[in-house]
Formats: sequence, C-alpha cells, structure tokens
Amino acid sequence: MTTKASSVWISDLTHTFKKQTSPALKNINLTIPKGQLTALIGRSGCGKSTLLQMIAGLLIPSEGAVRINAHTVTKPSAKWNMMFQKPSLYPWMTVRENAALGLVFAGTYKTKKERVESLLDMVGLADHKDKNIQQLSGGQQQRVALARSLATDPEVLLLDEPFSALDAFTRTQLQNEVAEICHNQGITMIMVTHDIDEAVAMADKVIIMSQTPGEIVGDMDVKLSYPRDRSVDEFIILKDKLFNEFEKIDLAKQLSVSESNS
Repeated sequence: MTTKASSVWISDLTHTFKKQTSPALKNINLTIPKGQLTALIGRSGCGKSTLLQMIAGLLIPSEGAVRINAHTVTKPSAKWNMMFQKPSLYPWMTVRENAALGLVFAGTYKTKKERVESLLDMVGLADHKDKNIQQLSGGQQQRVALARSLATDPEVLLLDEPFSALDAFTRTQLQNEVAEICHNQGITMIMVTHDIDEAVAMADKVIIMSQTPGEIVGDMDVKLSYPRDRSVDEFIILKDKLFNEFEKIDLAKQLSVSESNS
C-alpha cells in the first residue's frame, strides 16, 4: 500500500485576522519536499495551528499562498487530510463505517472496501471493526481517525496535536506508529506540536516558530532511522539540542520585542 506524496510550498504568507491590527503570521516561507516528515514547534499562540489550517485549505491567508504540487490551496481536499486533537467520529457508527466515511463521501467505497479493511488491520483494530465507537478507548478512537485519514490515499497528512489528550504510553505508541506509516508509505507529513520529544521522535525536520507575530526563526534536521529509540544517546543529544535552540531563539525574540516596545 503506497501513497503518492506531494511537495508543499508556502510563499510570502502573512495573515491578519479580522478586527485585529497585528498579523498572527508574518512572512512565512517554507518548502517541504515530497515524503518529508516535518514538525512545526513553538509556544502556544505562535500560529502553528493557523498555518496548518491554511495548508489544509480551511483558512485563506491575507497575503501569500500555499501550494501543494504547484496547485494553489484554496479549499480542503481529500489529497491533504487533517487529524485534529479530537478524533471527531460519529458515535452511532461502527469503527468500519467511520473509517470508510471519506470514501463514502467520494463515492468510491464500493471499489475500495479492501483498503479500509487493511488499514484497520494495520492500525491494530482488526478485532474491533464492528464495534460502536463508544466502546473504544481514546487511543483506539484516534486509530480510527488515522485509518479514516489514510483511506482516501492522501498526498499530505496534517496533524494538529492529535495525541496530546492521550496517556503517555498510548501517545508514545501512536507517535511511533504514525511516523513509521508515513515514512514507509512516503506520505508527506506536517505536524504541529509543542512537545520537543514528539518532534524529535516523529520528524525528519523540525521548524521552530516564534510568536507575536508568528514567524519561522530556525530549523533542525533529525537524521535518525525509523522506528526511533528514545533511549539512545543520539536521540537524547538531538532532543537537548532542539530544546537549547528553541530556548535561545525564543529568548532572542522576547528581547527583540521588548526593545521595540521600549
């Protein structure tokens, strides 16, 4: 089961919400190659989720553009699917019915039934396909949401902190599984997180954002093989490096803002 990945280009993107004078995002320029797993990291309020929603076509930037495979993003598409913090499943449907929903809307479920079955097997829900969603744990529900996101064969998978509400063990397990799935299938993944451990565990490249306004201020490559062992020295060194880089950039931005206001 392979997926055709897409490149993502974000050019000169600035966004100011209505009734606000200061931009939430400013001068965002970013190129994400096909098949790269990317993490956007920054403090709460830096515009990470806003940027992700623009890549998904849920918001249109005030200035600039988002392009996926040279196609300007102006609306949502099954080619770029998004997983949110909550799985947003229909409680009156079974696991299988929820996972197949995107294909049903697209009118292709009858010809792709086997894809839904294999995806549910892959995410560890082989024995739960006919269960009602309310019978599942939070982690299992996120697995259903993942299967649903992958069922339409997306070129880009967008993750908005979908594991943040889970217990530590389940969160770690799903981080590893999603990263491996995207890596093995060549899916371009863009993830929003404020968790440094999660960023190093899942991404090939980490993009650091600052706030007021949200800007890209740094990045770090993570050259570790999948699945990633969080106990090895290389992982711990990279995690410490990212933390120190984030703190240094964040402090510099705070000082810059303070000086400009004085």
